[in-house]
Amino acid sequence: MQTEQQNTPVSIVIPTWNGRELLKRFLPSVVDALAAWPGGGEIVVAVDGGSDGTEEFLAAEFPAVRVVRSEVNRGFAGAANMGMRAAGSRVAVLLNNDVEVQKFFLEPLVRWFGNGKIFAVCARSLDWDHSTFRDGGKAGYWRRGFWRVWRNYEVTRQRQDPPERWPSIYGSGGFTAFDRDKWRSLGGLDELFAPFNWEDTDICYRALKRGWQVLYEPESVVYHSPNTTIGGSSRRLRVRFISRRNRLLFHWKNLTDPRMLAGNILYCCLSLPLALLRLDLTAVAAFFAAAARLNDVLARRKVEKREAVVGDKDIRRQFSALEGRIAANSQGRLE
Repeated sequence: MQTEQQNTPVSIVIPTWNGRELLKRFLPSVVDALAAWPGGGEIVVAVDGGSDGTEEFLAAEFPAVRVVRSEVNRGFAGAANMGMRAAGSRVAVLLNNDVEVQKFFLEPLVRWFGNGKIFAVCARSLDWDHSTFRDGGKAGYWRRGFWRVWRNYEVTRQRQDPPERWPSIYGSGGFTAFDRDKWRSLGGLDELFAPFNWEDTDICYRALKRGWQVLYEPESVVYHSPNTTIGGSSRRLRVRFISRRNRLLFHWKNLTDPRMLAGNILYCCLSLPLALLRLDLTAVAAFFAAAARLNDVLARRKVEKREAVVGDKDIRRQFSALEGRIAANSQGRLE
């Protein structure tokens, strides 16, 4: 499996907005990792507006890096899509600009793409201290009308051939390899979720419903400290609003099983008056902001219903069975 894919060229796509200092710190590890990859490839930095001189810095310090630019700030999905369109390889790794990578992180990811069913493979993320576990596979589960997608799990790779597959309900847009042909067929990240949050969950869930696979690869390691750019109470409040709005948009767009959709609508109807009673104005504002985009959601639902070959309940059963597999792993754990 490794031998077949080790000569595959790879595109590494890094969206950035006013991220010159982050690139200065973290891009050298990415350059070293690509140089160590036998198949070679390219690094594409997608500059999402900004005015910090990122392009001039890259031209001076990293002239081999390709740069594409949007004159306006379009958010993570727009920048990632721009970078993916510019990329030239079938396998493309999407990285945040604040991610450091291990020198040989590419091989465990890329080796999976000899299988035509693979859509995405996500890496294991440790903190910048290189020891604290941050992100692993995502063990999605269904509860009270919503998919809970944030729960991490960790496993050890068993030495066997072929290696065991560990599913993940999504691969983080910060450190995941994608089949770019499948990415294009899905239309890329949905900019309905701009400026950020839930767009990576959305594209992976749509891929799962088309019968493709999203995997977790614990042997590929990156270093990342989440939410490092979120500062101040107003910023945190905005992130909370966007996250809640986009969670609603994700479910209304993608749930096509009648009972699961009805459960979501029921809990929305129950939680809205409770939010009003608690004066949780962020939750109330998020609901009405999502409802204002209902026409866009309905148009996208038609596409998803037409293209899906796997049902919501099938995905639910798959991830219900995952807990037992994790428990049976020698060092498996859920967080």
